[in-house]
This record gives sequence, C-alpha cells and structure tokens, in this order.
Amino acid sequence: MLQALAVSPAALDTGFISPPEHKPVSPQLVRQAAVDLVAGNQLSQAYALVEDALSQHPDSQELVSMLALISEARQDWDQASVHLERLVRLQGSKVTAETLNHWVRVLRCQGLVERAARLAANALKLYPGHVMLESESQTLKSILAVKSDQAGA
Repeated sequence: MLQALAVSPAALDTGFISPPEHKPVSPQLVRQAAVDLVAGNQLSQAYALVEDALSQHPDSQELVSMLALISEARQDWDQASVHLERLVRLQGSKVTAETLNHWVRVLRCQGLVERAARLAANALKLYPGHVMLESESQTLKSILAVKSDQAGA
C-alpha cells in the first residue's frame, strides 16, 4: 500500500531532496482497500481507513456508504444509523431505495420498530413496489402487530 522512500534520511536532512507531498487518496482507491480488508475480516482496520479518508473527502457518498456497510457488518447499529442518516442528507432528493432500505433495516435492528415502519412507509411512497422495501415493511407490520397483541393481552 505505502511505498518506501528510496532516499536515505541523510539526503533529506541536507535539504537536497524534499519529501513527496501528501496527496489525498481517491475514495475509489480507499473503497477497494477497504473491501480487501473486509474480505480478510479486518473490519476495524477497514473502518479506520475509510474514516480517515472521509476527513479528506467529507462529502463523499462513497465513503459514507462504506462506513455504514462496515458498521452493519460489525453489527454496530448505532454507527450504521448515523452514517446512513448522513448518506440520506448527502443524497438529498436523489436518495436511493437501497440507502433507505439499509436504514430501515438498521433501525429495526436497533429495536426502533415504529420509526423503521414510518421510514419504510415514506420510502415506499418514493419507490412504490420496491421488493426489498416491501419486504421490510411487511416484516415491520408483523412485528408491530405482535407487539400490539401482546400489549392488549
């Protein structure tokens, strides 16, 4: 990943050679490196890598979505929700059904079933008939029905 400097430290001290400039790494390269780390079950390292790159590219939807996905893989639902909410803000009127579906699922995993159901209903207004959103919506309705039955018993 990082290349060694092919110059002796003494040459740097003399001022004859200046160190290379620190150039920001592209979100695409970070994504690939993170995918490789995740494939090697190095989730913490992948998260740290993407989080560091996000400081250089604070509005990168690609990096924010990677943080959300890594958080989901770690089952860190609170962080996943934070990153998905940020991604929704970044995507704005172009928010994708996949982003909304992930957020619905994360809210359900957090135990925020009512909020997840509201989000699913609103997402289905934007993406009527979306198979995964429909499935999540039905799951949430079932959970809420059971809770309602238990409360009434």
